[in-house]
Amino acid sequence: MDKLTSDEETMIGALAREVNDGDWAACGTLSPMPAAALWLAKETHAPGAQVFVAGSRDWPFENLWQGFFDLAQAGRMNVFYLSGAQIDGRGNINLMAVGDYRRPKVRLPGGAGSAILAYVVERVVLFKTTHESRGLVPQVDVITAPGFTPTLSLRQRPGRVTRLITPKCVFSFEPPEAPLLISLHPGVTVEEVQQLTGFEFRTPAPTPTTPVLTAEERRLLYGPVKEKLARAYPQFATRLQSA
Repeated sequence: MDKLTSDEETMIGALAREVNDGDWAACGTLSPMPAAALWLAKETHAPGAQVFVAGSRDWPFENLWQGFFDLAQAGRMNVFYLSGAQIDGRGNINLMAVGDYRRPKVRLPGGAGSAILAYVVERVVLFKTTHESRGLVPQVDVITAPGFTPTLSLRQRPGRVTRLITPKCVFSFEPPEAPLLISLHPGVTVEEVQQLTGFEFRTPAPTPTTPVLTAEERRLLYGPVKEKLARAYPQFATRLQSA
C-alpha cells in the first residue's frame, strides 16, 4: 500500500486535537484514522483521556457493544467519530442507501448505532477519508443520523455534531448557520475545497492553516501508535513508513 500522505498525517492530528484531557472518547469499526488519532491524543496532550477503539485488544466492553452503548446513553461519552457515504452541510450522515431508499443505486451497510450516538455523545466528530463532492453533498439521500434537530432541547438531545475533518480541511458546525471552514491543510486552497464540496459553507478571511504534526507527534505516531494499529488495523499500519 502507499505511504501515509502528509494530508492524512495532518488529518490524524486534527482528529486527535478534538480529544481533551479527561475526555471519554471512542471510535467504531472500520475507523483506522480515528483510532490512530485517539491513541495519538492519549500519547500527547490528553494522557488522562479514556480512549476506546472498537476491535482493539483494549476494548473493555462485554458483548462488543452493549456496555459501550449503556455508557454512551448514560451521558458518559464526550467524543465519538462518525462517517458516512454521504455527509451534508447540516451534519446529516447517510449509511443506508444512495438514491431512493426503496430502489437504491447503491445499498449501504446500515447505520448500526450511529443514530443513537449522534443524540447522546457530547461532541460528534464527522470524518471523510476522501474529500469529494459525491460524498460531501447538498443534502443526503437518506438520513441515517441527523446532525441538527432544532425542535429538540439540549435536555432531549445532549449530543451534537461539532466538526467535519477531511484530508483537505476542517469544518465547524454551528447550526443553523452553514458550516464554517476553520482551517485548510497546508497547500490546500479555498477554491479547491469549494470545487470538491457539494454543500455551502462560510469562509473566514484569512483562513487559518491546520497545524501539521510536530516531530514528537510523528515519532509517536510511527512508534507506539503504529504498534497498536498493527494489532487492530494491520493493513493500515503498513502505510506508516516514516522513511
